[in-house]
Amino acid sequence: MFERLVKKKTGTVREDGRNEKKFISELSYNIRNPLNTICGIAEIIKKNINGDCDKGTLLSYVDVLNDASKELQQTIDHFFECYESGNYSAIGGEGSDEDDVSVLNNLRVLVVEDSSVSQLIAKEMFESRGSIVTLCDSGREAVDMFERSITGTYDVILMDINMPGMDGYETTDAIRSSVHPQAASIPIIAMTADALTDDIQKTLKAGMNAHISKPINVEKIVSAVKRVL
Repeated sequence: MFERLVKKKTGTVREDGRNEKKFISELSYNIRNPLNTICGIAEIIKKNINGDCDKGTLLSYVDVLNDASKELQQTIDHFFECYESGNYSAIGGEGSDEDDVSVLNNLRVLVVEDSSVSQLIAKEMFESRGSIVTLCDSGREAVDMFERSITGTYDVILMDINMPGMDGYETTDAIRSSVHPQAASIPIIAMTADALTDDIQKTLKAGMNAHISKPINVEKIVSAVKRVL
């Protein structure tokens, strides 16, 4: 499909078969990731448009959808420019999105989030980039799952702060205080709508390693994961 699209766009076939094959492969990879996000979030919005999800939450998902659409457009434009110029060396170079998101491949993530819609958003973002995701609905469930897990089950925990019952601060404290071998070392990334300096400092003092603000997107996730691993 992508090869036919490229040939139709450029009207030429390169003689360098290896570079062209690499180009087609990376075009497929870079288009598939944001496209998966677009399709997944569009389906989530469709299912919740008449449900309990408030307007503000839905609008935050539209923002994520918009970001993914821009990423897709930029990817298509970039690859066609490279292909038409024959500058294959610019494909997937240092600092590219593909290099960045590779940190998520095979990453084992425990997502602690009470909102089912937010769970699906996070799950789609991670799994579409090769991560292995476990979801839990509450702080208590997260502590129980972590304490029962063997060493290495999770590489990182994505922790919502504002949860009913045991909030993200209490959950983090319980995890850090447990007897699990990874209690002190497991990276915990706070996930909250608050982005003020005081709020960020509060999460760090509570034992979390990084902070990302909602609505989450792939760029924020990658940046935080690279900081804590």
